Amino acid sequence: MKYQVTDLDRRFSHSASFNHMLTFSKPTWQGTGVLDFDRARRWMNQTWGWSQDVDTRNAIEHSNIVLQQGDINLHWAYSAVYKDYRIYLAGDKELAFFQLAHSGTE
Repeated sequence: MKYQVTDLDRRFSHSASFNHMLTFSKPTWQGTGVLDFDRARRWMNQTWGWSQDVDTRNAIEHSNIVLQQGDINLHWAYSAVYKDYRIYLAGDKELAFFQLAHSGTE
């Protein structure tokens, strides 16, 4: 699995909620970015449960809706806009666990 890890700071959107972003290669005739993204997202679902896309999550967090525990996944969210496939991770623990689980994949 090919992905790039970016540590988020104030220059990046969603840095208030997440510390890391996994970026998957854009699909080309030889690239597998969308497949790697899908595999990673399935792994996240199995590991930490279902999550919203990052824009929906942001809208929910900033609305006047009273949230209950479990309405928002605190570990991760994803984005698949304009063929940019990204997974946002809350902290170092989530990143380390993902990298450990996918250390031998290429």
